[in-house]
Amino acid sequence: MSDKSPEKPEKLQFEGVIKDDKVIISNREAIEEFYKNSYIGNIQKEGQPDEILVLEPMETLLLIERCRILLWKNNDKNGDLFNFETILEHFTRYVERLWQKYIIYMDLRKRGYVVRTGYGEGIDFRVYKRGANVENDSAKFLIYPVFEGDPIELRDLDKISRVAMSSRKDLIVATVDRLSKPIYYSVKKFQIMNKLEKLES
Repeated sequence: MSDKSPEKPEKLQFEGVIKDDKVIISNREAIEEFYKNSYIGNIQKEGQPDEILVLEPMETLLLIERCRILLWKNNDKNGDLFNFETILEHFTRYVERLWQKYIIYMDLRKRGYVVRTGYGEGIDFRVYKRGANVENDSAKFLIYPVFEGDPIELRDLDKISRVAMSSRKDLIVATVDRLSKPIYYSVKKFQIMNKLEKLES
């Protein structure tokens, strides 16, 4: 009898198709596993006979890093597969500061939060409490990434905080230090207003 324990089977990998800054997956099992179990991607059916899963760049990076999806350059299965570095290079053409934003996205996912795309206006992520049901629950946090070399005006921060307050969500400013470690700051509207009042007096 062998002393070796049986090898753990590898998780299934699903094929995807790249369309500019999105990835499309049509496999029903992938939709069940990625979206319905982990809320990765968005389900669409417009103009399609069946549901498809549409992945944003950061979601694609996550699944590539976890070796869960297969993507070919030029969508040609006779060509080379994308790896993490090459798919990051591809999507960097569409998303500024993608690597730093991915660090934040990945860190939040590792902490067990459900992370969805944001509202625009610099709010890149909506974050739900652990164990939340995205289809029934509301996001708890709005994440606003700020990076070195891209300063933010207090007035802009105040405007964003108003958006968070009007939607009854907590605003979090996120950044990445020189060691690629994410750092989070909670922002309260009245604190920003106090700073503005002092500057204007």
